[in-house]
Amino acid sequence: MPNDIDAARPNDLRSDGPRVQALSDWLVQQGLRGSTLDDLLAGFCEGVRALGIPLWRGHIAMRTLHPSFEALTYRWLREEGVQRDEIARTDEATLDWKASPFSYMLEHDLYALRRRLVGPNAEVDFGLLETFRDQGGTDYVARILPFGDTELFQRQTGVLTSWTTDRPEGFRDEEIAVLDRLQPRLALTIKSILSDQITRNVADTYIGPEAGKRILNGEIRRGSVQVIHAVIFFADLRGFTALTEEVPRDELVPMLDDYLECMARPIVQHGGQVLKFLGDGLLATFDLSDKTDDSICRDTLDAAWETLQRTDLLNAARATDGKPTMAVDVALHLGDVLYGNVGAYDRLDFTVIGPAVNEASRIENLCDKIGRRLLVSSTFADAATQCTGRLVSVGSHQLRGLDREQELFTLDMPETLS
Repeated sequence: MPNDIDAARPNDLRSDGPRVQALSDWLVQQGLRGSTLDDLLAGFCEGVRALGIPLWRGHIAMRTLHPSFEALTYRWLREEGVQRDEIARTDEATLDWKASPFSYMLEHDLYALRRRLVGPNAEVDFGLLETFRDQGGTDYVARILPFGDTELFQRQTGVLTSWTTDRPEGFRDEEIAVLDRLQPRLALTIKSILSDQITRNVADTYIGPEAGKRILNGEIRRGSVQVIHAVIFFADLRGFTALTEEVPRDELVPMLDDYLECMARPIVQHGGQVLKFLGDGLLATFDLSDKTDDSICRDTLDAAWETLQRTDLLNAARATDGKPTMAVDVALHLGDVLYGNVGAYDRLDFTVIGPAVNEASRIENLCDKIGRRLLVSSTFADAATQCTGRLVSVGSHQLRGLDREQELFTLDMPETLS
């Protein structure tokens, strides 16, 4: 709660008064500081109450850009604080949304709505308002504050807000005037915070959290690279190219997504980062900086093992449904790599390059020839001291482009996973 707002005094609430201005200034400060939306809503609601407005419930909602959900809602209750909810993506609007006051407002091009919940002027025409009334609410005020200068229904971006009181006589007109004065500032602060969140969401989604963090911290100059010691994790689907000629077009991408999920999730869960998807495979790294080689090798090997297990489970389910299946090949190597910006003047890729990356790729290419789904370099095997007994040699093999043979290893695992 803003600490520079005095306790409310009767007859001292003006929308242009100094205490309202103090709360307005506080909103601006939160935007500049990059506050969280949870803290913003909590502080705003407590600040409104400090002005003498008997707020019982506050709510904000906004669309966002995230691969897993399309909107965020934050609900503040006087006795409980803030609760955050993620609204999943759906092809059609849910029944709850269609029955909501906000859906009605959008349908009828309304930016403001007020409903008294008790008394002779009560108008409880939404199920949600019946719930609020039954819980003690007496007055409900909702607003839509769009972003941008295009039509609301075309853009559908902005902030939805609602405010409910449980005071018997409801909100006073001057209290609603104060809320209306403050809400554009609240919406602007939300837009600032949300824009930063969306930027980070997009960076994390497309290039990974670590690379995204580096880029957003300013590492965007071409040729800006550093040497890191890392495990390189290559994975590739066997037979995908042939299946593209057989699988119906509308099934192809969902099928590929399911298999890539089998590869990526174990990597992330064990501390690695997926740098890029390579069509029907991926390139990932496990950074060894400030960590022991043997512990990271154990984590990487566990991730590889889980990748194979998840793929087997997916294949079993697909086979039961009469769908085509694929095997995944995994290669693990360890070495120094160049990590950073590579590319053209105005089109860069944040990736890893170097002989160790090339060697890992060539090891993966041998999986089909040797008849193994997982191959590990001798460099990795030597470092994986915590995995003694789990790795077995599959002999020495010539890697394309190298003038020496290298001993390769695999996991000592059941035949079904060999």
